[in-house]
Amino acid sequence: MANEQQKYLNRTRLWGLTTLGMALGIWEMVEESATSLSPMIGKQVLEMAEKQLGLEVAGEKPEDVLTELARIFIDEFGYAVDSKVERADKTISISFKNAVGTSEFNLLKQAGAEKLFCHPYMCAGLAVLSRMGIKARWDVTIDVATGSQTVTYELL
Repeated sequence: MANEQQKYLNRTRLWGLTTLGMALGIWEMVEESATSLSPMIGKQVLEMAEKQLGLEVAGEKPEDVLTELARIFIDEFGYAVDSKVERADKTISISFKNAVGTSEFNLLKQAGAEKLFCHPYMCAGLAVLSRMGIKARWDVTIDVATGSQTVTYELL
C-alpha cells in the first residue's frame, strides 16, 4: 500500500494523464479550434494567481507582468528551475529551463497536436495580455533533450 507521499505523486500523475488524454481528444476532435480554449484556461490560472499568490496586472508593462507570472510558476508551482523573459519590438519570449511537462507536451506533438493550446503558462500569459487590452498570437516550442520550453507572444 502506498504511503501518503506516494499517493500524492500517484494522484498527480493520474491528473496529468487525464489532462493529457483530454487535450489529445480535444485536438483530434476539433484540431486548430482547440486553441479557443486557451483563454478560458488562462483566465482560471490568472484568477488564482491574483487571489492566492499576489499577482498584480494593472499599471505594469506586459514584460514585467509576464516576468512576475514566470516567477510565480517557478517559486509557487515548481514549474521550472529558471526562466528568462526577453522583449524585442512586438515580441515577448519566455524561456523555462528544466520545465515540468516537457515530455507530456512532446507526446501531444507526436500525436499530431500542432499547437500546445493547454500550456499553462502560455494560457495564463494570454489572459494577462488580454486583461491589459493587448491582443497576441502565441507559440510554444519545446526541447525534450534540455527540458526547456519557450512561450512566444507576438503583440498585435
